[in-house]
Amino acid sequence: MDKSAADWPVAFVLNARDVSVAAVPGERLSDSLRERLGQRDVKVGCNAGDCGACTVLIDGAPVCACLTATQQAAGRRVETVAGLTASDPVAQRLVESFQDNGAAQCGICTPGMMVSAVALLRDEPAPDTAQIEEALGGVLCRCTGYRKIIDAVRDAAAGVTGRAAGSGAVGSAIRRVDGVEKITGAEAYGDDIAPPGTLALRVVRSPFPRAGFVLGDLDGFVRDTPGVVAVLSAADVPGRNCFGVIPDFADQPVFAEVETRFRGEAVAAVIGTPEAMQRFDMARFPVTWTELPATLTATDATSAGAPQLHVARAGNVMCGGFVQCGDAQAALARADVTVEGRFNSGFVEHAYIEPEAGYATYDNGKVEIHACTQAPVMDREAMAQILGWDAARIRIVPTAVGGGFGSKLDISVQPFLALGAIKTGRPVRMAYSRVESMQSTTKRHPSDITLKIGATRDGRICGFDFRGRFNTGAYASWGPTVANRVPVHASGPYRIADYRAEAQGIHSHCPPSGAFRGFGVPQTAIAQESLFDELADRLGIDALEFRILNALEDNVPTVCGQVFTQGVGIRACLEALAASFEAHARPHEEGLLNVFDRVQAQ
Repeated sequence: MDKSAADWPVAFVLNARDVSVAAVPGERLSDSLRERLGQRDVKVGCNAGDCGACTVLIDGAPVCACLTATQQAAGRRVETVAGLTASDPVAQRLVESFQDNGAAQCGICTPGMMVSAVALLRDEPAPDTAQIEEALGGVLCRCTGYRKIIDAVRDAAAGVTGRAAGSGAVGSAIRRVDGVEKITGAEAYGDDIAPPGTLALRVVRSPFPRAGFVLGDLDGFVRDTPGVVAVLSAADVPGRNCFGVIPDFADQPVFAEVETRFRGEAVAAVIGTPEAMQRFDMARFPVTWTELPATLTATDATSAGAPQLHVARAGNVMCGGFVQCGDAQAALARADVTVEGRFNSGFVEHAYIEPEAGYATYDNGKVEIHACTQAPVMDREAMAQILGWDAARIRIVPTAVGGGFGSKLDISVQPFLALGAIKTGRPVRMAYSRVESMQSTTKRHPSDITLKIGATRDGRICGFDFRGRFNTGAYASWGPTVANRVPVHASGPYRIADYRAEAQGIHSHCPPSGAFRGFGVPQTAIAQESLFDELADRLGIDALEFRILNALEDNVPTVCGQVFTQGVGIRACLEALAASFEAHARPHEEGLLNVFDRVQAQ
C-alpha cells in the first residue's frame, strides 16, 4: 500500500499481541487488519456498515471495521474472531454450539455473528431471545433465516451440547465438515487468497442504460498515470468477445464495443498497483459517452419503434416456451366460476453478502483463475472461448462462495482477471464493490403475468390459461431456461386436464436477468396460488381443501403428459397441514409483504 503511510504509524493490541501498522489517515480498520496485518478472518461484504460481516471488538465493544478509521484503534484492544476462538472460553463454547445447530451455511457472515455473540455473552451470560436478536441485529445473514444462529447463542449460554451427535442417518443432525473453518473465519473466500504483490484491477462501466462511447488515448493514459500498468478493452480479447451460459444464446461481450446495453456494462479495465487503484478517479479515464434512448420494461421493449438490442431477435423477443394439453378455452367457457388477474413483479437482487472477487495468474502459457463461482466447469468452457485457447491451458480454482443463489453461475470477474494476468504477466486481483455487484450481475426476472382459471361447482379446476412475459435484460444469461421452464411449472403440483401456458423472454436495456432459485417459477406460483384462493372463496370451499381436491397423484399425467407411478406426495403434504393451517397459515399470509403488484382481478 502507499509508502507514505509509514509517516502515520498506529499502535494497538491485536488479539493479545502488540502491533504497529502504517496506515494513511482515514484508512479503514478492515483494510489495515486484512491487507497489512493478514487478518483475513475479518470478512468484508459491503464497506458501508450495512452487513456487519467485518465486526470486531474494540475494548470489548462490537464495531464495523469497515466504518472505523484505523487511527481510532490507537492504544486500544482489538479482537477478531480468530483471536477470540483461539483463546476465549466463551467463543470456544459458541464454536461448538454453532456446529451443533448448523448455524453456519455459506459462512461469510459467521465471523461477525460470532464476534457479536461473544460481546453479548460477556455482558449478559443468560440472555433471552430478544437480547440475542438485538445483539446480532447489526449482522446480516442471507442464508439461514437467523433461527439456527439464535438457537446456537442460546444453547451456548445455557451450556447445551451434543445436538449434532446423531448417527448420521436420515433425520439426524450432523456437523458440517467445513463448519469450523467458517465459524472461526479461516474459510477462504474470493478476496481472501491473493498472493502478496498482486496488481489490482478496476472496471470502467457505462453510466447509462444505453450509450454510445469512444475510448480515447489509452496508451497515453497508461503512460501519464502513476501506478497504472495497463488498460484492457475489447481489443485485448484474443478469442471471442462473447459469453453466455447457454452456447446457442451466448451474446454478452466481455467489453462492449461501440455501444453499451445496460448501466454498469464494462467497456474497459484499468490495472495498477493497489495504491494507485485505491485512489484512482474514474472520471479521468479517457472515454466519451453519448446517452441513447433506452427501453427498461418488457412492454416498452416490444412496442412499435423500440430500439432492437440484438439484430437476430426480432421485436426484442429472445425466445419463448409453450405447453398445451386439452382445450383451455373450451374448458373455461363451460366452467361454473372463472377468475383472472394480472400480476407484475420487479427485479430482485440476490444480495449475497460476499461480492464477486478473485485473482488470476499467468505462467508458462497457462492461466489460473481463483474466484467465487458456482460453476467452475462452465467458467472454464467460457474462458476457452474468450481466450481462444484449448481448455487444458485454463484452470479454474473455486474459492468458498459467500452466497450465490444462482447468480454466481454466470461469470463475472473471471475474464477481467485472466486477461489482466496475461497482459501484465503478473497476478491480478479484484473484488466488486457492492454498487458494482448490484449494477452488473444478474437478477430475478421481472414478470408480467396474465392468468385465467376456471372451476366447476364441486371445486375441480376447469381450464387454465397462462401468459407471461419475463424481462431478461440486455443479454440472455439463463433467460431461455426461464422462458421454457415457466410453462412446464405454471400448473404447480395440480391435475389440470385443459391447460395452456406461454412465456416469453424479452430483452431490455437492464442488467441481465439470470438464475435465482426457481428460474421464473416463484413469480408464476404466486399468481397461480393467489387465484386459487380467489376461486376457493368464490366457491365457498376452504382454500386448503380446494388444493387437496385438485392435487396431483400417482399415475395421473402432468400437463406435459408425464406420468409418475410413485412418489407424488403433494396430497399427503397438504393433508398434514390441515390441523394447523387456520391457526398459522392465514395470519402469516395476511402479514406478508407481497412483492407482486396485483394489477387487475375479475
